[in-house]
Amino acid sequence: MKRQTLTWFTAAAITLTLALGSSEANHRRGSSSCAAAPCCASSDCGPVQYVERQVTCYRSEMVEQTVTEQVTRCVATQENFTYSVNVPVTRQEKRTQTVYVQQQKEIQVPVNVCVPVTTNERRTVTEYTPTSKVVNFNYTVMVPQTVQRQVQTTTIQCVPRQETVNVPVCRMVPVQCTDACGNCVTTCRPVIETQQVTRTVFDRVPTTREVTINEVVCKAENRQGQRTVCEMVASQREVTVPVTRMEVQQQMVRRVVCEVVPQQQEVMVNVCSFQTRQQTGTRTVYRPVPENVTRKVMVCQMVPYTTTVRVPVSGGCCQ
Repeated sequence: MKRQTLTWFTAAAITLTLALGSSEANHRRGSSSCAAAPCCASSDCGPVQYVERQVTCYRSEMVEQTVTEQVTRCVATQENFTYSVNVPVTRQEKRTQTVYVQQQKEIQVPVNVCVPVTTNERRTVTEYTPTSKVVNFNYTVMVPQTVQRQVQTTTIQCVPRQETVNVPVCRMVPVQCTDACGNCVTTCRPVIETQQVTRTVFDRVPTTREVTINEVVCKAENRQGQRTVCEMVASQREVTVPVTRMEVQQQMVRRVVCEVVPQQQEVMVNVCSFQTRQQTGTRTVYRPVPENVTRKVMVCQMVPYTTTVRVPVSGGCCQ
């Protein structure tokens, strides 16, 4: 693929070079004929003549070619190999082990206990006896009374009056005009006019007058009353009460304790060990193998061809 791409780029470069060369040659021919024009300015020189000539040109064509290139391919092969594996082997063995057995036994231990001891003691207590009695007291009450008094009040009265104002009025007036086609048409246009109108306006006039109102006034009065109150009267007396106190005493108690005693015993245990063994297996191995492959590719080539062109040739003194 890379060779084919390189061939295409080479062919394109050659075609571009030939095209530029042909255009440059034509430009040179034109410039030479233009340079010879002053020579042909005389009346003795004849007109410019054109001669047909055969020229060889090149064009690019895609040509199919057969190429041979070396390709590496992976070929799978089967081969035998030997590998080592560890196989577990279990066997029984007799072992001596130490076993701890729990045993219980009773022991006596001294402990301190709190023993309640009750004794009678004389105490002086204060007792409060409720006593009720009637007492006089003064209190104040608010007595409502109605009183009439004169106050001034302001009222608003509406007084009508007439006033004249100018009001804008819009009305439609017919107007004749000519449309785009030249026809005379009548249209209505709004016209704003000012007219005087009379309207009634109410003025708010305040009026002050005196009125009599009833007002409730509360007056304080002192009164006397009686009420029953309870008083606590204190009295002391001696009583005998039992008092309990905690005393610490030492006692012997029995407790069951657990001891761990070691013992030897024989047991059968399974012992697992690994043994190495050789085994044979088959595996697939991929090896690179070079191989010549023939394939067809498209190659760009320059093919010559003959064409006829007209070349200007000067006559008379310009030859």
